[in-house]
Amino acid sequence: MTELKKPRMAVVGSSHWHHKFYRETIARDAELVAYSDPSRSKLDEVRSFYGDTGHLDWHELLDDSLKLDAVMVMGPHSQMKEVCLAFIERRIPIILEKPGGMNADEVGEIRRAAEVNEVPVAVAFIQRAGNLWGSLQKLGALDYATFIFQSGPPERYINQSPWALERKYAGGGSFINLAVHYIDLFLEATSATTLTVQGQMQYRLSSAYDVEDRSSALITTPEGVSAVLEVGYTFPTCPEFRYLSYSARGKDGFMAMDRNGDIAITSVKGESDVVNANVDSGPLTSIFMAAAIAGIANRFEGLAGIADLHRTMQVVDAAYESAEKGTAVTVQIAR
Repeated sequence: MTELKKPRMAVVGSSHWHHKFYRETIARDAELVAYSDPSRSKLDEVRSFYGDTGHLDWHELLDDSLKLDAVMVMGPHSQMKEVCLAFIERRIPIILEKPGGMNADEVGEIRRAAEVNEVPVAVAFIQRAGNLWGSLQKLGALDYATFIFQSGPPERYINQSPWALERKYAGGGSFINLAVHYIDLFLEATSATTLTVQGQMQYRLSSAYDVEDRSSALITTPEGVSAVLEVGYTFPTCPEFRYLSYSARGKDGFMAMDRNGDIAITSVKGESDVVNANVDSGPLTSIFMAAAIAGIANRFEGLAGIADLHRTMQVVDAAYESAEKGTAVTVQIAR
């Protein structure tokens, strides 16, 4: 049997805190020909995975001699637009870490450039690969959902990505970082084009930084379909890493999921089915990356793309605007 040729890839921003979840899959499934990070010590951390092909300046990864089939773009959110546009100009497919930019305007600019140049972009909406999305799809037309996800404290970013705690580089804190996954699922489940968003941001645990450590939002369609999102950096440092709780009601029943892995789906007739399965987001990163690398050959068919990210970021912007104004904001989503 002829072994399939591995795609030639590069990674921008190897010190991003998610990279440690991706690197083994990248090293296994792709031919990693170059990677970059502005920190030499961070380049050293991944040399055992990728070899001595690290660069301090990401612009060196634009070298045509690398013959890239795709690039993974991570790094500070403030740089994502510039990096993406440079690779799109060279017609190189992109695997993009969320949020893809500082706000919806920047992501929209990436989207337009990708569409004009016909460059495929796969977005790391990893929750689509997990049991949460699979369970939501069993409920039929959605009525209500609640997504609670509390990750570790702000200080966990200091060693890998300290820029994540500075608004000028990250665009925001827990909401832009964590809530995007659940907004994406809500939009995918409802196909909503208009939403009313009421947001609230808190800073009690991160007074040394200028990004929110806990955030919440109520998002509602004109038909009354709604979701409550609560995300944050409030969970203490410990082996369990995070706390989560998800629930939803749809036309066909009710779903409840907790951090112990218990997934209960109760039909409208009152019959319950309970299973125990993985609900942690950690393992989903390798599942996504394997699918994305395999998808380079077919333009990432079936994976979330830049249009999905653009829609999600419009809701993120609305939540920040609402929190700042202290009132609900209505957003017309450009689909």
